[in-house]
Amino acid sequence: MASPYNHFRMRPLLKRRLRLNVCTLNPSLIEVKLFLQTASLTVFYHFFKIGLNMEQYISKERLEIYTTILKIQSEHVMAAYCWNKELSGSMIPVLQCLEVTLRNAIDYAIRSYPPRGAKGLYKVDHNWIYSLFNYMGGKTYSKNIIRFKKAKNNKEKKDDNRYLLNKYGKRVIDKYIWEETKINAAKNKIIEENKILTPSRIISSLTFGFWTNLLSHKYEDKDSETLLWPNLLVHVFPYAPKDMTRKEIEDFLKKIKGLRNRISHHEAIWKFHYDDPNTHLPDYAAPVHGAQASCALLIKHYEDMLDMIGWISPERKDNFIKHHANERFYSLCSVEGLNKYIERHKR
Repeated sequence: MASPYNHFRMRPLLKRRLRLNVCTLNPSLIEVKLFLQTASLTVFYHFFKIGLNMEQYISKERLEIYTTILKIQSEHVMAAYCWNKELSGSMIPVLQCLEVTLRNAIDYAIRSYPPRGAKGLYKVDHNWIYSLFNYMGGKTYSKNIIRFKKAKNNKEKKDDNRYLLNKYGKRVIDKYIWEETKINAAKNKIIEENKILTPSRIISSLTFGFWTNLLSHKYEDKDSETLLWPNLLVHVFPYAPKDMTRKEIEDFLKKIKGLRNRISHHEAIWKFHYDDPNTHLPDYAAPVHGAQASCALLIKHYEDMLDMIGWISPERKDNFIKHHANERFYSLCSVEGLNKYIERHKR
């Protein structure tokens, strides 16, 4: 049976230095959040102990996996369920760190090392966040009749080709690419919150999925050097393994995105599946059993995220570890950590 995780072979790191304003970490804030989370889970667990039927609120399927796959005794299922919640919460700091570091690195690279062929096609200053995707939308919907709205009557403001114009005299877009819809949603949210609309505020409002999508083949142009990749790989990931490709980094980020989504959807973060040897995709009929194997795989994912932070900025990774932001995760993610959690909730 194939491995449940495709490991990337680590190679000697490049010795380039990246200067960018990376995110800062507030250990006190994280400690408060984890304390509140622990307190709320303790209250939740004690409601269960006094006789509340939790199957009214948590599906049977969500609880069964703790006995059938994690191999927990039935009387300890709720404690293990709460352990999973705390374990998921302990991964948020590294996910936040990676997301902020990645988006800052991409923003910095586009402004500081723009692709040579980008001139005249889209802006490469702070406004690239608008301009690049407007350019990509025009490429995707190359026929104007698809991209822009037509005026419906003579009263509407229009150009000589009867395309509808906005108050700035520009054609009104009818068909947006996915990235444009996400940027528009971010803009609307900022405006609704009565905040000043700036490129940096939009960048900080975009999701991890947005930045993962930016590593897709759509933004790769090996011939004319008009797009981001492979031109900016060495600037965004200066310490990545020497011969790592855009596709490998994209696949890496997709795995992390999947893990992040599982946390957001309150799934069992420790649950993994073996890969189908034919498709190399997870075989959902073949779960990995036992706490030891599950924790080992989750630790591998966690350390992959730390590695990726280091590919962008070793200083950022060192700062994260220096402030002990990873200690809560390691204290929970083991058979011993699970057993200690269960023992603590017996009292």
